[in-house]
Amino acid sequence: MVKKDEQMADQASMASAYTKVQFLSSSRYTPAQRDILAAILEDEKTYTDSQAKQALETYLRKEVR
Repeated sequence: MVKKDEQMADQASMASAYTKVQFLSSSRYTPAQRDILAAILEDEKTYTDSQAKQALETYLRKEVR
């Protein structure tokens, strides 16, 4: 039982990472959000879903100059 709990915890901590292209082709985001992600995500880097959402939120909360 302990091993099963440890395995589940390991799987939860290892979130899937996706490329910029995968986020841009995802239907999870609106077209406007995908446009922003295209501008702020780096091409060669991978991101978890929570990292992409955080980058999007950070960009949208920036103060306009």
